[in-house]
Amino acid sequence: MQDLAAPQPRRTQEERTATTRMALIDATIAVIGKWGYAGASTTLIAQTAGVSRGAMLHHFPTRAVLMADVVRYVFDHEMAEYEDIRVRTGLGDHLYDWPRMLWSVLGRTSGMAVLEILQATRSDPELAALVVPMQEAVERSALAVMRGAFGGDEAQALAVMRLMVWSVRGLSIAERYLPHRAETEDAIELLGRLLQQAAPGGQIAELGPLLAR
Repeated sequence: MQDLAAPQPRRTQEERTATTRMALIDATIAVIGKWGYAGASTTLIAQTAGVSRGAMLHHFPTRAVLMADVVRYVFDHEMAEYEDIRVRTGLGDHLYDWPRMLWSVLGRTSGMAVLEILQATRSDPELAALVVPMQEAVERSALAVMRGAFGGDEAQALAVMRLMVWSVRGLSIAERYLPHRAETEDAIELLGRLLQQAAPGGQIAELGPLLAR
């Protein structure tokens, strides 16, 4: 007699909710990556996620709420990615390691999606009200981590962090229009080398003369 497969346990409501929300977040990132923020309609996102538009609105009542949750998810995921890179590669102990590390994370489709959402806050007050405080909180948290690792006063660390993060984010836009990805990666490497020359010990305090007003 053929053995019958054991019945699969039914998922809880919490598990089903988490699965649906994750499908919508993944779909939003994919749709923005393909069509841009303007083309990422809620209808197209729901279709890509394989859920009804009604189900999507149950979890995310407005497009802005969905986009804000995408930003929150990506920010949290990126922090875990940086730690994973440190463990796998040994990078991260010096300031000049970070342009490469940032590029490996922010240059992904998810990083580009967040950048487009951040840009959209300029013309969407509801989105701005949700996302701008989140971006500010993430920056404060990252600043505390950077100062703990590389020293420097708050103004110095903030200037260095913004130089690296927004240089990499800007290059992630340029990479779409440059014919060869290697050209963008050359610019990332150059930024790291400039930081290494200016701060060979990998500490922010070494940049003091350059940061003095």
